[in-house]
Amino acid sequence: MKRRPGGTTHLSISLPTEEAKMLRRRARRIYDGNVSRVVSDAIRYIAYEEGRDALITSFRGKGKPTPAEAAQLDHAWSLVAKKSA
Repeated sequence: MKRRPGGTTHLSISLPTEEAKMLRRRARRIYDGNVSRVVSDAIRYIAYEEGRDALITSFRGKGKPTPAEAAQLDHAWSLVAKKSA
């Protein structure tokens, strides 16, 4: 396997069998089998949510979006999963 630029860390995790299968299916479908890319996508989404929550908290509850508004923001910021062929 070729080395990636920058630093990487190897993790060993345990997942329920069905979740592991789901990761592998998505990796095959979107990233030519690269499960790490699927996990990276999930981490980027989590980072987005953390940032969004921190921003909302900074408003001290004055601007908390409804679930529909949050979904609208996700769509506007291209965070909704794209359908693959």
